[in-house]
Amino acid sequence: MIVRIHASACSILLLALASAAVAPTPALGQACLAGTAADEFTADGAGLTREWILQLPYVASGYSLNQVVVGDGLVVAQTTDGTVHAVQAAPWGDGVPAAGAPRPGSLLWSQRVGSRGGPITRAGIGPDLVAIPSEQGLTGVERSTGQLRWQEPIGQSVSGGAAVIGNWVYVPTAAGAINRFAVHPQRQPAASTPADDKSSTAKTAKKSAKKTKSKRQRKENLEPIAIHAGGSNDVAITPIPLVDGVLWCTSDGLLVTLQPSELDWRRLEFSLENPPAGPPVVRDRSIFAATTAGDLARIELPTGTKDLRLAWHTVLPGPAFSGPFLSGDTIVVSLGDLGIAAYSAETGAELWQTCLTGTILAVGGGRVWLIDELGKLSAFHLADGSPRERLCLGPFTLPVVNTHSDRLLLASPSGMLVSLAPRAIGTPTPAEAADAAATAPAAPARGPSDPAATPRP
Repeated sequence: MIVRIHASACSILLLALASAAVAPTPALGQACLAGTAADEFTADGAGLTREWILQLPYVASGYSLNQVVVGDGLVVAQTTDGTVHAVQAAPWGDGVPAAGAPRPGSLLWSQRVGSRGGPITRAGIGPDLVAIPSEQGLTGVERSTGQLRWQEPIGQSVSGGAAVIGNWVYVPTAAGAINRFAVHPQRQPAASTPADDKSSTAKTAKKSAKKTKSKRQRKENLEPIAIHAGGSNDVAITPIPLVDGVLWCTSDGLLVTLQPSELDWRRLEFSLENPPAGPPVVRDRSIFAATTAGDLARIELPTGTKDLRLAWHTVLPGPAFSGPFLSGDTIVVSLGDLGIAAYSAETGAELWQTCLTGTILAVGGGRVWLIDELGKLSAFHLADGSPRERLCLGPFTLPVVNTHSDRLLLASPSGMLVSLAPRAIGTPTPAEAADAAATAPAAPARGPSDPAATPRP
């Protein structure tokens, strides 16, 4: 009898093991996502839509994801093994994806550029080129395919990320210069119109055309050049576009912009008088900058040949710990231990201040998203600073700061990427809808004498 019981128990155990062997098990990624902001159901409850989620290809043991750069319609991820990955993303604003374009979240290409363990400097994303600085120099690759276009030596250590603006690539160096490279270094100047040498009028026209061509060639010099950054320090912040030119800020707070003129470039400067707390943000012809000494300023690029001018200046409660974030008419700045503060972009007046501290990641959909001091993904209302959602980050511990769009990007050191888009402003989250229903006035009770309470025949 004892033997039979033992045999039956063994049979049951073997059956259970066999069932477990063939039963489906949840993927590790799915198990890690449950309850985090990357879980589409959790994201929906926080007023977010999960646009896409992607695990980057194999990253060699001992290496990890290091940089994530957000561009218009493209996300570039750089890993410490020297590989650059390009991921299709949705276009900004109301942009419509081109017909036949890959779906957002599609891995377009992976390209080894630097060496394993080498320095990682932020790549620059342009309309058709991705520029990647490394210890080997500056590499330009085709945006859509990742194929190598060209490679140029830099000659100095890079102090800031690359930027692709118009026809140029700008790379700051530790020597206090901005190195400029042509996006299309093999491009040929436009050919002049042939003229009849027998006619004096034609000769004059030809001479004028030759002079104009000479000026055009000087303006469109495709050779790499080094531009003096200005100030007394280097540029540690990636240059950004401003109108038709470029803007950068030196480590001691000198704003410099180059704007194209008819024959050359105009150089305009403005001193913040203190080191910048982070990258300035630009809207149209306005520049918003914060400093480590507690300044917040709006600087305007006027039309014509006039220099940059101050529109307004606000003294912050304390030093700024990040560059400003701009959404609508609201500027948001991190004040470190003093929390987060918001100001009017039009006047510079303070709107609100909250004691919640952390690293701001993105602003969009009426929310300010940050990683708080406890490592949680927290949000508060852009309109009044009231605390809202607080979500678990799970494995997504690599901060991705996005000042270019309203997307919230989450990344894990192991190479998982998630893009979250805010629902339309004004669309309440489930929690907000429940709060509104709870605080709505109750409908008045109706008695028998109320005509609406009498059923119709």
